Amino acid sequence: MQNTTSKREASRFDSNHSLRSNRWALLVHQQPLMLILAAAAVGILLDDACPGNWKSLIFGSWICITVVSLLTLAGCCFSTSVRPKMNLVSVLVLVTSISGINHHWQDLRYQQSQLRGMIGPQASAAVVEGTVCSTPTLRPNPFAIRGAQTRGTQTRGAQNDDAKISRWNTSLVLSVNQFRVGQTMQPTDGLLRVCIGERCDHLRPGDRIRAYGSITRADSPTNPGSHDWVAADRSGNIQGRLDIDQLEQLELLSSCPGKHVAKRVVAEIAVRGRDVLLENLGETTGPLAVALVLGQRDFVDSSTRDLLLITGTAHLLSVSGMHLAIVVSLAMFLAAVLRMPIFWKVAFTIAVCVFYTALTGGRPPVLRAAILVSTFSIAIWMRRPSQAINTLSLAGLLLLFLNPENLFSVGVHLSFLAVGTLLMASGRLNRQHQSRTVDAAIDQEERLLALAEGSRSRPVYYAGVFSKIVTSLLWLSLCVTAVAAPLVWHQFHVVSIISVCTNVLLGPLLFVALAAGLITVIGGLIHPWVALPAAAVCHATIWIMQTVIVAAASVPLGHAWLPAPPTFWVIVFYVGLAATLLIPRSIAARLTRSVWISCWMLVAFVLATRPAELPDRCVEFTFVDVGHGTCVVMRSADKVWLYDCGRLGNDAGNSRHIEQVLWSLGVSHLNGIVLSHADSDHFNALPGIIGRFGVDQIVTPPGMLAEPETALEPIVKAIHRHSIPTRELSLGDVFAIGQTQVEVLHPPAVRIPGSDNANSLVLRLDHAGAVALLPGDLEPPGTGVMTRQDRPPPGGVMMAPHHGSLAMDADMILNWARPAETIVSGGRLARRPEVSAMLAQRGSQVHVTALSGAIRVRINGEGEIQIRSWLEAPWCKIDAE
Repeated sequence: MQNTTSKREASRFDSNHSLRSNRWALLVHQQPLMLILAAAAVGILLDDACPGNWKSLIFGSWICITVVSLLTLAGCCFSTSVRPKMNLVSVLVLVTSISGINHHWQDLRYQQSQLRGMIGPQASAAVVEGTVCSTPTLRPNPFAIRGAQTRGTQTRGAQNDDAKISRWNTSLVLSVNQFRVGQTMQPTDGLLRVCIGERCDHLRPGDRIRAYGSITRADSPTNPGSHDWVAADRSGNIQGRLDIDQLEQLELLSSCPGKHVAKRVVAEIAVRGRDVLLENLGETTGPLAVALVLGQRDFVDSSTRDLLLITGTAHLLSVSGMHLAIVVSLAMFLAAVLRMPIFWKVAFTIAVCVFYTALTGGRPPVLRAAILVSTFSIAIWMRRPSQAINTLSLAGLLLLFLNPENLFSVGVHLSFLAVGTLLMASGRLNRQHQSRTVDAAIDQEERLLALAEGSRSRPVYYAGVFSKIVTSLLWLSLCVTAVAAPLVWHQFHVVSIISVCTNVLLGPLLFVALAAGLITVIGGLIHPWVALPAAAVCHATIWIMQTVIVAAASVPLGHAWLPAPPTFWVIVFYVGLAATLLIPRSIAARLTRSVWISCWMLVAFVLATRPAELPDRCVEFTFVDVGHGTCVVMRSADKVWLYDCGRLGNDAGNSRHIEQVLWSLGVSHLNGIVLSHADSDHFNALPGIIGRFGVDQIVTPPGMLAEPETALEPIVKAIHRHSIPTRELSLGDVFAIGQTQVEVLHPPAVRIPGSDNANSLVLRLDHAGAVALLPGDLEPPGTGVMTRQDRPPPGGVMMAPHHGSLAMDADMILNWARPAETIVSGGRLARRPEVSAMLAQRGSQVHVTALSGAIRVRINGEGEIQIRSWLEAPWCKIDAE
């Protein structure tokens, strides 16, 4: 009996082992490109991770590995005793080394570009010559929008100034071949992003121009959690940026299409198509139509972008595989109506893919979709089977070959995740691995079900069909949302649950809107009257979509803005999810995935919302680098406050710089926000802040929110919309931030004669015998009123009033405050040496955010002051030094 049992166990073990071996063999046989794609990604990651001083050594190693792999493969071809696994390993190693070489070469070409070496980190005047190589992108000028909104309250002189501001900005990519050094033009090579302060969309690819402007290159992030523009420019092989204020600074030298003929045709259609959509749909739905149909999302305002993000419909802004699938469906329908032969139908479909990809800018998600559609079409024409994952892997390989930086693109990650999830959730992959017997049994069962359903009444039958379709779509949407949620959360700090429903609701509307938009563009190119019917349909459909999005965004608990989970924990999620795919398809497999996703989300929430470490009995002030503006994050062990939140030129109310710093600290709730006075560069980011973070109260000087200032209107509306209580503080009022006592030194309860600056709310923060002063934009006569108060003890920290302006009365406030450390929260003007010299005349150490990035000040329990700048010594969330 025991021997029989042992034999059964041994037989079961052999059977399971054989099943696993066959599964891996089947994977290698049917999905070889998936393994090759993984090997290519490994090569890029290894080359990217190596230190800069090891680059030459690593490149030599890649060459050696490539040669050895080629020799090994050659030996395998002439030997009959070599196992197939040896061939597979050799191929994977070869792909890894070639991928590493490709990444190394493209990175070296970017780093050693002649143009990059001519551009410094600070803006400087420049003259360049080159060839336009992209379609000019037009976007509304936020300064002009503000001028239009405030013109009714301005004087005649201010109105004339606003009239000079162009309504549009233009952006294009210039291939530079001449750069002026001194008085002579020198040959060079590289790409520049040219930003023009006026409408300049008459240029086309192939036009040769000379431009006069201010040139600079992207620098490292200056705040914790900020977007890395260096990596973004590196991905597009952009060496720098040239800013041009007026068209007079740009000269057209020649118009020679040459090799740019195809690009010029596409650019002409894109520009005319954009104008057709804007003219026929108007300002309400036109911007979203341009983004939806042509992929030009610069017309969409920031508030609409936020609505799309929190409802999980941000893909409407960037043309993706979904858009291309709709376009291809329309093309195939047209081909069927015209009764094209199979060859011409495939050729027509591929041609439409190529043209639409070029028309929308050739972004990686569209390229991925175009490769998939083209491969499937060719497979149908050749009557060959096509493996979905294999084809998806081929698209990934081509994208990595064209630009290895695509491996680090969030858009590429989300695109491939969505397609892979849809394939898995729909069961198409599992169906491919089943035997013919199982397929026959499933087909027979489906026919029996169809026969049973056919006996029902028509209303019941159609209701059942509709219910099945909706249930299936909800299931697919849920799967995509769950799989993409960690990456979206990590990159965009939002978790959207309502997206499961909104994407199902908007799917049919997206099809109609895109089809009508394309017909509008085509009709408008023929004659304006031809476009009107389709434009009306497109307008109505997009209006309905906007209504659905606004309603979905207001659903309670439909979304949440949160700090991001750690990067390592996001990687753990996808590794764990991939491991669950090894479990045979069953209820247990689905249950395992559901439990894994739920447990991961719970742990991620705990990790993300855990406050950044702070030493015991310590208070921290982080001066955020917002340019010309002010924002100070005041933090104790259990309290977080803001002192001001704005910057110059932020007419759209963007709060991204401040949000990223708060999220990097694990902050999701603010105990209060202090607004020092009614200058917009101190408060214009408030609507964005209170829309993403819970805020207990708003503190202002007396009468600030009642002032007749147009810039205050969105602030007041946002405060009322979120029902946030407000307090007015004046001289002598006291409150606490943890163990830190905060006293108001200015202004008096009755406003003093002078400007808003003179009535700035000045805070004195006392902690363990040390003092920190935050004076806003204090200036005379307010300076004289404040300095008549009791002097603080010397050796503290002071923020320079008015961003370190040379016009401030520095002697008076420095003699009164006697700070050991002075922080300047300013922009380009604050970089001047005379600013630091003025503030250091009493022996104070001067720190400028425009030079050092964000500046962190800590006062410990013994009253010792520690200063740390982000650019010189970055810190992390768990850094408690």
